[in-house]
Amino acid sequence: MQIQTRRALQGSVLALGAPLGWLALRVSGGRSVWPEVTENAGLYLYLLVPTVLAFAVFGALLGIQEVRLSRVASGLRTESLTDELTGLKNLRYFRARLEEEEAATNRMSVPLALAIIDIDHFKRVNDRYGHPEGDRVLKAVASAISSVVRRGESVARVGGEEFAVLLPGADGPEAAAASERMRAAVARVRVRVLGGGSVINVAVSAGCASTADLGSISPDELYAAADAALYAAKRNGRDRTVRAGSLSAA
Repeated sequence: MQIQTRRALQGSVLALGAPLGWLALRVSGGRSVWPEVTENAGLYLYLLVPTVLAFAVFGALLGIQEVRLSRVASGLRTESLTDELTGLKNLRYFRARLEEEEAATNRMSVPLALAIIDIDHFKRVNDRYGHPEGDRVLKAVASAISSVVRRGESVARVGGEEFAVLLPGADGPEAAAASERMRAAVARVRVRVLGGGSVINVAVSAGCASTADLGSISPDELYAAADAALYAAKRNGRDRTVRAGSLSAA
């Protein structure tokens, strides 16, 4: 039942409550109300019907406003968890989801992995082509990663040019394979500069970590391990994946 209908019915019941309550009080005082009601049936109906209708309409309007407020609140919650530029989830969402997945995978005794992906030399893009083109690169990278994310995996933008992907159930080799899948997808990205003939080729580095390699660790420790692997990938030449626990290119 729609909330507007429910509120209209509640308003109608409320409208009936007052006269029925008044009659009940008179009966409890020993008065016989039936002759009075039958004698003045027209008057009672004249007073009761508009009152019930008015309360029903008021209830329906209240329900409509309640639906609007609920939609606004839902929209605000969505906006607070969404990256405005790319449309991906943001760091706040990712942190909360990481905690949830850690608890769930612990209950099921399966591993949890995550990958952190960072655009190589992104500052050069902004410096050479300007921030609007840099934003287009970010959108293109977000789209490329999202296109190869599989069911159950969650991707978010967690920094300026940094993305993170949760990989529930993935062990070390599976996390590395997923990271490579995303790195390869981004490597195919070509962003043509607006108003010019230049094409921006994009490359990323990735670090991944799995509890299958690292044992029982906290979500923050898992994130730190993947982040350390990412920086190892940067140090080792970029455009590659490094898996925590091995700290060698995948």
